[in-house]
Amino acid sequence: MTRWLRLLGAVALVFGAAMIPVRPNAAGPTELLWDRYGVPHIFAADRVSMFRAEGWAQMEAQADLLLQLYGESRGRAAEYWGASHLELDRWVQLNGVPDRAKAWYDAQDPTFRTYLDAFAAGINDFARAHPDKIRSEYRVVLPVTGVDVVGHPLRAVHYGYMGSVARMRREVTAYQRGGRPPTSPEAAELEVDRDELLAGSNTWTIGPSRSASGKAMLLINPHLQWGNTFYRYMEMHLAGPNYDLYGAPQIGFPVAVVGFNRHSGWGRTVNTIDTVDLFKLTVKGDQYEYDGVLKPFEHATKTIRIKQADGSMNEETLQIRRSIHGPVVFDENGLTVAMRVAGLDRPRMLEQWFREGEATTLEEFTNALKIMSVPMWHANYADDQGHLMFVFDGLVPRRNGQDYDYWNKVVPGDTSKTMWNDYLSFDELPKVIDPPAGWTHNANEPPWDVTVPTLDRTKYASFVAPSGESLPQMRVLRSMRLQNEGAKVSYEQLIANKHSTRMELADKILPDLLKAANGSTDAARVLEKWDHLTEVDSRGAVLFQMFVDKYFAGPGGIAAKLRVPFDFNRPLDSAYGLKDPQSALDTLAVVAEDVRKTYGSLDVKWGDVYRFASGNADLPGNGGAGASGLFRTISYTRKVGNKYYAAQGETIVCAIEFAARQQARCTLGYGNASQPGSPHLEDQLPLMVQKALHPVWRDKKDVEANLETRELIN
Repeated sequence: MTRWLRLLGAVALVFGAAMIPVRPNAAGPTELLWDRYGVPHIFAADRVSMFRAEGWAQMEAQADLLLQLYGESRGRAAEYWGASHLELDRWVQLNGVPDRAKAWYDAQDPTFRTYLDAFAAGINDFARAHPDKIRSEYRVVLPVTGVDVVGHPLRAVHYGYMGSVARMRREVTAYQRGGRPPTSPEAAELEVDRDELLAGSNTWTIGPSRSASGKAMLLINPHLQWGNTFYRYMEMHLAGPNYDLYGAPQIGFPVAVVGFNRHSGWGRTVNTIDTVDLFKLTVKGDQYEYDGVLKPFEHATKTIRIKQADGSMNEETLQIRRSIHGPVVFDENGLTVAMRVAGLDRPRMLEQWFREGEATTLEEFTNALKIMSVPMWHANYADDQGHLMFVFDGLVPRRNGQDYDYWNKVVPGDTSKTMWNDYLSFDELPKVIDPPAGWTHNANEPPWDVTVPTLDRTKYASFVAPSGESLPQMRVLRSMRLQNEGAKVSYEQLIANKHSTRMELADKILPDLLKAANGSTDAARVLEKWDHLTEVDSRGAVLFQMFVDKYFAGPGGIAAKLRVPFDFNRPLDSAYGLKDPQSALDTLAVVAEDVRKTYGSLDVKWGDVYRFASGNADLPGNGGAGASGLFRTISYTRKVGNKYYAAQGETIVCAIEFAARQQARCTLGYGNASQPGSPHLEDQLPLMVQKALHPVWRDKKDVEANLETRELIN
């Protein structure tokens, strides 16, 4: 089907503010081709038109979510949608996001700023042309501007990933406990945060010496929440002058945060970087102590409007105090804490991601990273010249000594010894280029074991990252084992390894457990027959996972109950066995009774209990918890009845071989749209069940051979 769109002249939707004009494409219409998986392919004669079409495309697939996110990032969600959004509005306004968004927008490179304006114009153009495709409650956010395009990523990254309410509460609660175990409500909240952290992400590169074809390969494999949150990705292909990127922005971001072009690409994982510090202030009246001197707080007020059920508005005045460190984010029971977030003085974050996607050589990609405005994430790079590079990327505050553990909690705010105003340079960050082993990997652990030989931690500041001496998540060990196996890796083997559903933890502890059981129970006999996989039809995996959930809960986790402790220098030959097999057998007996009562059988199929769901689809799942050592990481934390549904984990997955004829396949499991009724809410979910990736089409003739819809945007 072909739709000819004339976006000039009268509009169907009246906006309450003036639009930012963006010059129409004088070279003719931009082509927006939607393939059968709902992936938009944009072919534009200039970059302004390319960004404008991208804004249009994101709206077409994600309009309600995009406008909701922009409303939240303005700090006006309660005004638009009611009191349930008030806490978020307070956090956004307390941290000055709207004002900083305007300052960041003004600080953009003038040419790049026109791209941001074009993206906003595309959003507004779609809304004019198709107001009926946007739920009425979200139209209130329109029109959007380039400030919104800057402000939403600012909020999502700096106050979602980094300086979040959850992080502040976690660190303040830990400080208040002073080492005591948390109470039950505290434990429940901290456990939610822990689940989010454990979901993690994966990334691999394979160099020519390890590749069966002699060509470098890259695996992009972030794990984030499913559903309508700022974490959601969208697959996109943008082609314009000297730009041809297939990648994934988060919704509302105008640039991809992972992706690949014809020559190079990069994946990312959340790194163990500490970009936020919380400072305990010593308060006296309306002043605080700093280096023996009393300093006055800066004061400001913000008015937050709150929509009521009858449509009327209430107002709340937010009183803001700021110390030299940043805003006061906690003030209860005699404890006053201010927060300092890295990167607020580096406004080129979006441009840096754009330059990363534009880069076609190692030198160009390195130069993009040296913009030093993306405040976190490992960057894992490969290209068609056979180069690999892994960087512990981001903005590490240049601190005055101490180690990572010291800074990863509330620190004294009454001395300049804990204050920082600058960051480590790119050259001071841990990295490896073209490692002799011919591979890199990361599954959110500290950067030291990215390849072999490992990085020398003593060459870097002690506050850069944790030491790596403690037991990492079992997923890390599984990743490392998969990268170490075999002499050469083909493209098909890369994809097969990526989808491995084997539980590393089962390999490490079941021998001791089964030896102690000696076949004496039904549960032990079920586990003896199990192959340690979590496939749809796997029998025994449910029993084992529920045993793991119960037995390793509590202080110390898995590490505390292993017979052989973890050794950083022998990661694959340590961390195994059970310290107390009898107590494990006792727990297994209790769990077995629960499983039998709940599911009627000890060997219930994995996919009957653990499920994938999106749109109208409800399908048997595979993969599982990273903590159990699954590289195919799915967190089944949404319980409905006696079934568990994927709530986070595998999102955008891409496997690329940088051959003369590039091979590339991707999958976005929860689908490439969030708009109600879209067929692309669920059409990629069967690929998740099959552990398959769909072809990437980037030549126009290939896209047209798999075409769902063509749009021409003037």
